[in-house]
Amino acid sequence: MNKSTRTLLLSGLVAVIAVGVAVTIAVRHRPGWHAVAGSLAGRMQKTAAGDAILSPAGNGRDQANDLQGALDNLQPGQRLILQPGTYVIGRSITVSGTNVLLSGYGATLAATSRESQAIVMQGENATLAGVTLRGTGTPRSEDANSAKVVVNGRGVQVLDVTIVGGASAGIFVSHATDVAIVGANVQSTLADGIHITGASARVLVQQNTVTGTGDDMVAVVSYQSDGDKTQDVLVTGNTLSGNSWGRGVSVVGGNSVTISGNAIQGVQKAAGVMVAQDDGYRTYDASNVVISDNVISDIEDAANPVDSRPAAQHAAIDLNTGSGNVTGVSATGNRISRTGYDGFRALGNVCQFRITDGTFSQIAGSPLSLQARNCPSYQMFCGGNQLDGVPIPLPLGCSSQGPLSVSGANVARMPQIRSNDRQALTTTLRAAPARGPG
Repeated sequence: MNKSTRTLLLSGLVAVIAVGVAVTIAVRHRPGWHAVAGSLAGRMQKTAAGDAILSPAGNGRDQANDLQGALDNLQPGQRLILQPGTYVIGRSITVSGTNVLLSGYGATLAATSRESQAIVMQGENATLAGVTLRGTGTPRSEDANSAKVVVNGRGVQVLDVTIVGGASAGIFVSHATDVAIVGANVQSTLADGIHITGASARVLVQQNTVTGTGDDMVAVVSYQSDGDKTQDVLVTGNTLSGNSWGRGVSVVGGNSVTISGNAIQGVQKAAGVMVAQDDGYRTYDASNVVISDNVISDIEDAANPVDSRPAAQHAAIDLNTGSGNVTGVSATGNRISRTGYDGFRALGNVCQFRITDGTFSQIAGSPLSLQARNCPSYQMFCGGNQLDGVPIPLPLGCSSQGPLSVSGANVARMPQIRSNDRQALTTTLRAAPARGPG
C-alpha cells in the first residue's frame, strides 16, 4: 500500500470516530485500492476507480431492480462489487455490458421465483465471480430462466460461484463461445449441474465441485435442432459426486471433448462417463473424445438409492448409440472401482475406440464388455488393463495396439482464466457510536 492510500484510509477512519458514520472499504486483490465513505444500504456508490458498489437492503425487500439498474449503468471495463450479505432477487438479471465484472464474494442472491431466477451472462467478455446463488422451486423446469446461471455470450467467465438448489440446471451454456467455468460449487439442482449445448465451442470446465444434482453433473449435448455440434470442451480437475439420477459426465452428441483428471463418485443410477448418440432426444453423433486419468468409483451400486427409478445398467465408462454413431474415443489411464455392472462397455454402432492402461477393481459385471456392431478388431484396442491387480486377457475381437488418432479438445484454444477478477472482497467497518459527555 502506498503512502497516499494509507493517508486516505487513516483520514477516513478519523472521520468515522468523529461523527459516528458507517464506512465501507472496497478491497480487491489487484492493483488500485480505493475507499468509499457514506451509508450505502440498498443503493449504489462508485469508487474513484469508477467501480460501482451495491449493498444489501437489510429489510428483505426485492433488489432485482437495484441490481439490474447498476449493471445497466456499467460502462465497458467497469466492475460492480456486491457487499457481503443477502440480496432478495425476484426475477432474472442480465449482464449485457462488455468487459464488465459482477463480483460478490460473501454476497448471496436469494431467488424467490421458480420461473425467473437466472443470472444471464450475455455481455462480451463479461465475468461473474464469487457470488452465492440460492435457488428455489419445484418441480423440475426445462426453461432456461429457471437455471441459476445462463451463458450465451462470447468470452464469458463464471468464477468461484456457489449455487445451492434451483428448479433447472446450475450453469447452462448455450450458443456461447470461449467460456470458462472455474471454481464453481454447484449443489442440489433439480436438473444438470453444468450443461453445455447449443453448438457452443471452446468451453473450459475446470476445478469445479458438483454434488447432489437431479441429473447429469456435467453434460455436453448436441441436439440436431442446434444446427451444429457442441465442440472443443475441456472438462478437467473437477470433483463430481452423489447425484441420484443421470450420469457423472456425459457427451451425448458432440465433437472434440476431453474429460481428464476428474474424480467421479456415487453416480447412483447411470454411467460415470457416457459418450453416446441418442435417438429419443435427436442428437448428433459423438466423435473425437478423450477420457483419461479419471478416478471413477461407486457407480450404480448405491445401497440406499435416493431415486426409485430402475438403474440404467450402464458401465462406469459407457459408449452407446441409437441409430447413429460413436467414433474416435480414447479411454486411457482411468481408475475404476466398485461398479454395479460393467467397468467399460461399447454397445451399438461404436467403432475406432481405445480402452487401455485402465485399473479395475470390485467390478460386479465384466471389466471390458465389447458389444459393438460392425467394428473390425483392428479399430478396437484393449491393451494394458488390470482387474484387481491382474492383467486382463485380451478380449475376443480386440487388438492390443495399433494406430488411432484421437485428440479431444484443442487445449491451446481454451480461454485464459481472468485471474485478476477472482477473490474480490468487500469488507464493511462500522464505527462505534460517538459518546456523549461524561
